[in-house]
Amino acid sequence: MAAPLHVFLVLAAIVVYRLYFYVPSPFTYPTYNPTSSDFAYKNMVKQLNKPPIATKKVVEPPLRAPTVFVPDYVDLTKVQKCLEDRRSNVVTVNSTTFSGDRELEKRPFQRFFVMESDHFTLFNHYHPPVKFSYKSRNAVMSNVWRDALYTNVFGTKFVEVDGLLQLEPLPVLSFVFGKDADTLLSNYLIDDNTISEYYEATTTMDMIALATVARGKAGLCVSHFFVVNRGKEYWAVDTKDPSINYAFSPSTKTRTISRLADGSTTVQTLIDEEQLQTSVEAHTRQSSNFKLHDINGEEVVEGDNIVFHIQSGRGDDEDLEERRTMFDGKDWLHVLVSTGIWDQDVSLMHGATDNGATFGVAVADDIAYITFEGQFLQVGSKERGLNAIFLPDIPSKRNRVHISYTDDGDIALSHWGTGVPIVCSWVKYAYGAIYVHDLEDAAYTRELLRLRIVKV
Repeated sequence: MAAPLHVFLVLAAIVVYRLYFYVPSPFTYPTYNPTSSDFAYKNMVKQLNKPPIATKKVVEPPLRAPTVFVPDYVDLTKVQKCLEDRRSNVVTVNSTTFSGDRELEKRPFQRFFVMESDHFTLFNHYHPPVKFSYKSRNAVMSNVWRDALYTNVFGTKFVEVDGLLQLEPLPVLSFVFGKDADTLLSNYLIDDNTISEYYEATTTMDMIALATVARGKAGLCVSHFFVVNRGKEYWAVDTKDPSINYAFSPSTKTRTISRLADGSTTVQTLIDEEQLQTSVEAHTRQSSNFKLHDINGEEVVEGDNIVFHIQSGRGDDEDLEERRTMFDGKDWLHVLVSTGIWDQDVSLMHGATDNGATFGVAVADDIAYITFEGQFLQVGSKERGLNAIFLPDIPSKRNRVHISYTDDGDIALSHWGTGVPIVCSWVKYAYGAIYVHDLEDAAYTRELLRLRIVKV
C-alpha cells in the first residue's frame, strides 16, 4: 500500500532542513601528550589539546608557498639562507604597525613566519607562536609547507637551546650552483635539515674556497663535510682537506648524505669503498678460480677450521655503543637454519655479536669453497632472495661466491661474474642480514661486507 502524499512531503521537508541548517562538528587535529622533559613550551600544552573555538566548518585553502614577514629592522643578509627560500613569499613589513597576532586573525587556518634578528617565529592557528633557531629554519619551513609539522614534533624532534627550539642534529651545508641544480628541483627529505649558499651556474667551483666558507660556519652546521651540487652532479667534500671529495648521483643522495651526517662514515671511507668495489668488479670478471688465505697470508686448505671476523662498519646503528659494552666489540659470521620458507631447510649466513660459527674449506676443480657442516656457501636463486646460503651441492658457476683480497688482508665477497657485492644490513645490534644486492639497486649502497679470516 503506497504511503500518503503528505508523508513524502514531511520527509522531504526534513531532508531539506537538515541539509540547509546542518552545522558540522568542530575540527579535529593531532594532539600532543608530552613525554620529553625538555619540552620547551609546557605552558601551551593545555592550549594544544583544546578543540578550536570554531563550530562551523571552514575549508582551509590548498597548500601554497608560506608567507614570511620580515620587519624592516631585520637584515636578511645576516640570516642564513636555506632551500625553502626558493618557494617562500617574502613580505617586508613596517615594524611599528605589524603584529603577528593581528595578522593571524586576518589569516584563519593559515601558517606564516615572522623573521627576527636572532630567531624566527611560526604562527599557526592550532597552537601559540613558537620560536625557532635559524639553524633549523629549512627543516621547519619544509615540514610546514608539506603540512607535516604537528605539535607532537616539538617535544620529540626538537630541543630547547637558549629559549629557542631546534633540531638536535646540526644541519648539513649545501653549496648550490645554478637555478637548475638538482637540489632545487624537488624536495628530498634529506634536504630538510640543511643550510645553503647559492652561486651562479657560471661560477667556478673552487673547493678550497668553499671549504674556507664552510669552516667559517663552525657551530651552525655539521663540521666535517659539506655538499656541492651543480646540475645533477653532487660532491661530498671533506672540510679540513677539500682535495678529499666524493662524487655521487641523485639516486644515491639520501644514503650518502645520511651516512656522512650521522657520523657513521667519512668522505675518505666512501672513496675507499668505491675503489674496493671497482676492484672487486674487475677481479671477478677476470679470474677463473681462487684460493683462500687467512689474515697472515697463509693458504687455508681442506681440514682447516676458520672463523670470520666482520671488519666493515654497521652504518646507521643507534645501539652501537650499547653493543660494544655488552659484547667484545667485534662482529662475527654465523649460520642460521631457516625452516619452512622454501621447499627445504636452508642455512643462512648472517652477522652476530658473540663468538662466530666455525667454517671449513673444500676444494673442487682447483676452486676453494667456504663450507659449513659439509654444505657449500653460494648465492641463492632470486626466488630465495639472493641470500648468502649453504646447500649440500657444489654451486654452479652462476651461484658461486667470489672472494677478493684488500691491501690489508681482509676479504670482500661478491656474486661470481657480476661484481655485485655481498653486503651486511644490521637489524639493531643483534643480527646482520647478509645478501647480494639486486643489480638495479647495487649502486644504492657501497657498504661492502669486509671479513678477516682467522684459523682456529
